[in-house]
Amino acid sequence: MNNSTVLEIEGQVGFCGHRKVFTGFASAGDLARASFADVLDESTGHGYQRRMSREHSLEFKRYIQQPGTTSIPLTFNLRESLADRWCLEEGSKARLRLELAKGPALTQVDGQHRLGFLQGSPIQFAFMTYLGLSEDQEMEVFRTINGKAKG
Repeated sequence: MNNSTVLEIEGQVGFCGHRKVFTGFASAGDLARASFADVLDESTGHGYQRRMSREHSLEFKRYIQQPGTTSIPLTFNLRESLADRWCLEEGSKARLRLELAKGPALTQVDGQHRLGFLQGSPIQFAFMTYLGLSEDQEMEVFRTINGKAKG
């Protein structure tokens, strides 16, 4: 894991459906350090995600540490409201630069339970991040992804 306040990740820019995204690979430890879940605070009404399930997250940690295991890509968003924390250089190889001195730059749209207990882990994950969804758009993507989940 990189303890620097700057995290640079090479990847590609393309489209997922009709939304522009950056895709790349990084360690679980770096992604956990660079991201946060927008958990609902019932007293203020801010946020939209449920609290992390300790049991569910630990179950995933036990699973992913076994040989031969895998995961679907994690999904993030780079909010415009946090634009001072990130910069994307596009080209044949794109480079995402996250400035973490002010705090995490990526919001976790899908993957909160997978990253929950993997701080410091070197295990690599594929990820996709939307570029500049508003908080309302991000919430809609989250609800679409998680609203139909079973089990």
